[in-house]
Amino acid sequence: MKFILICVLTFGAASAGLSIVRALQWPYWAYHVLVICVGIVLYLVNNFLIVGSIRRRAPEFASSEEALPGLQKWELTAGTGIVPKWVSFIGVVSIAFILASPFELFAWLLRTLQK
Repeated sequence: MKFILICVLTFGAASAGLSIVRALQWPYWAYHVLVICVGIVLYLVNNFLIVGSIRRRAPEFASSEEALPGLQKWELTAGTGIVPKWVSFIGVVSIAFILASPFELFAWLLRTLQK
């Protein structure tokens, strides 16, 4: 189910990015810069919100020291509901924006080869 969501969001991000680039009449390469930059910003926001959520709701797990060999304390919070789902959704959207650039590049190559 998450894979389907990422695919839908990726194609939505690609469409939104292309629409903006075409409306502003920017060159084609600007699309790739735009969607990758949006993806990176969303990824950084997601990480900031995850760290903030863990520090607020479970401060004893907000460190990078190992609880078990090869497993840091903050990793033990996965799936416990400490991080809100909307924060995780921002992370999924950031992945979709980062994946939108190579997918569109591949589609452009296919369109070019078919001509």
